[in-house]
Amino acid sequence: MSLQHLIYIGLGLLLIYGLFTVGLPFLLALFLVVLLEPLVQILAKKLKINRPISAIIVSFTFTFVFFLSFFLVILQASKEAVGLSVFLVKLIKRMAANIEVFINNAEVFIQSLTPEYQAGISQVLEASVNTLQGFFASLAEFSINIAATIPNFFLETLIFFIAFYIISFKLPDLKKGFLSLFDESTHTKVEKLMNTLYRAVIGFIGAQIVISILIFIITTVGLSILKIRYAIATALLITIVDILPILGTGSVLIPMSIYHFILGDSFTSIGLLILYGTLVVFRRIVEPKILGDAIGIGAFSTLVSMYLGFKFVGFIGIFMGPAVIIIFKALLNEEIIKINIKF
Repeated sequence: MSLQHLIYIGLGLLLIYGLFTVGLPFLLALFLVVLLEPLVQILAKKLKINRPISAIIVSFTFTFVFFLSFFLVILQASKEAVGLSVFLVKLIKRMAANIEVFINNAEVFIQSLTPEYQAGISQVLEASVNTLQGFFASLAEFSINIAATIPNFFLETLIFFIAFYIISFKLPDLKKGFLSLFDESTHTKVEKLMNTLYRAVIGFIGAQIVISILIFIITTVGLSILKIRYAIATALLITIVDILPILGTGSVLIPMSIYHFILGDSFTSIGLLILYGTLVVFRRIVEPKILGDAIGIGAFSTLVSMYLGFKFVGFIGIFMGPAVIIIFKALLNEEIIKINIKF
């Protein structure tokens, strides 16, 4: 591999990193436009209209369906929130009563001990109080950070939709402009490379949807067996946080297990831990296989690329890692990059 190829690879990795970080709204908009492009072409052919008009129809239809779905989800979530708020009020009252009983029993028990034991237990209780204070302080800080990201989220959403419309209208021109960067003799290889990446993207998105559906089904069944209230809403929440390694299923199931253990419901507490372990094992075993088959690389390569991407880049590296492997493999298949090691 020549020095020129190494420079191109370095610049390419830098570009991919930029697209998956600061350029993420534009990258997502491009993915969406590419996914909807077959529909745009079919509509233009069936209605015998030019592509810009077909792109406008598809774009506005997608936007309408998206916001309608979002509204319906929010409406349903608000209904669930009312029931959940009533449940939380009852829960807080019950926990307050239990804590008061625990404190009274603890005071009686401590007074019956010798002074040495009383001092030791007091230290343990003080440490426990400090731990709880630290936990609630961290929770408050996390809530503030979430609130601070809301304006940025809406700004990026706005940029995403603007980019979505612009790219949708100008996709053929953008494709021609991209091909003009390469020598005319390589246009066929570049188009094959783009088609390979397109199939990989479709496969990746489809695989993630399949995995999320399976996670949702397993979680719903498990919560229903354990007779957890709001099983479907809770399963949906767990499915959403499951794709986030910073949170994961444990951020929901473990606190639920601790809560039921405090209430003395050991069966539900252990059942939630078993469900958590099942989901973790399921994702770790099934995800590389499904993703590998969908995007055309081996399960082991998928697992390694996701792990290294997460370690080097963070959460976004879970998606960036397989993308790098896909692009590199496509470049090798089209002989745009050649590796010939000699001793």
